[in-house]
Amino acid sequence: MGLQQSPTAPSMPGLASRQGVALLVLFVEVDVNRIALLGKDFPWSKPSGCPHCQQPLWWHGFVPAYFSPFAEAVFIRRLRCSCCRSVHRLKPSGYWRRFRSALADIFRCVEHRSKRGCWQVDLPRSRQRQWWRRLRRMSVAVLGLAFVDPVEAFQVLVSRGFMPVSSSFHCDNHSTRPPPYRSVSLP
Repeated sequence: MGLQQSPTAPSMPGLASRQGVALLVLFVEVDVNRIALLGKDFPWSKPSGCPHCQQPLWWHGFVPAYFSPFAEAVFIRRLRCSCCRSVHRLKPSGYWRRFRSALADIFRCVEHRSKRGCWQVDLPRSRQRQWWRRLRRMSVAVLGLAFVDPVEAFQVLVSRGFMPVSSSFHCDNHSTRPPPYRSVSLP
């Protein structure tokens, strides 16, 4: 199982009980549909050790996470390192941090809108409009006005390590792992 850690842990200001505890996301190759079907009975594979200190990890319960197209929360496994006190959350690869839709779905939406001039019917229109506006804003800010093709701008931003549909221009906008982002390509 290929695991990759998120180098930037989210900050938790005002929570004294969480000082010194790093929350990390470990991306795993699993099927979200199978996780939703099996729930807490899904057979998660435990990583060999903590990415920080290489010590054994302990199961640390579940945390609800929302993925498109499920209306209900899907339970994702958490792990804890007793040595460095890091708490890790497993997350299916193919999803960006803080996004409930898969990268492939976002790319299909941008490609569909670019080619046909209309929104996809299987995704909420408001979410698609938000992605479209954020992509346009990010491509102008990062790439300049030279990139007028949204599909090309999306791919260039992804190849440079940006999340093109994020509202943030700061360091938390950078994607934390290379593939499967680079696997999305023009047909």
